[in-house]
Amino acid sequence: MKITDPKALSIYLRDERRRRGLSQAKVGDLVGLRQGTVSKFESMPEKMQLDTLFRLLSALELELAVKSKGCIVRKKSSASGDKWTEEW
Repeated sequence: MKITDPKALSIYLRDERRRRGLSQAKVGDLVGLRQGTVSKFESMPEKMQLDTLFRLLSALELELAVKSKGCIVRKKSSASGDKWTEEW
């Protein structure tokens, strides 16, 4: 699955948690997180720490794989300076 932003990642993890029949509290208990932390990750992932992400991946027995997108071509931006033009 291709994930391109934090919200898509949180939705995927939430759906995987639900598919496995686990509550937010149970997932949190497995890796030492509060239920509220799991809830915040699912609703506002852009505000969470990477440690939380890796704990949730561990609780759901998932792993993160990063791969090259191929040739990255940097686009010239306007006079206002360089801006990020790639998707996540």
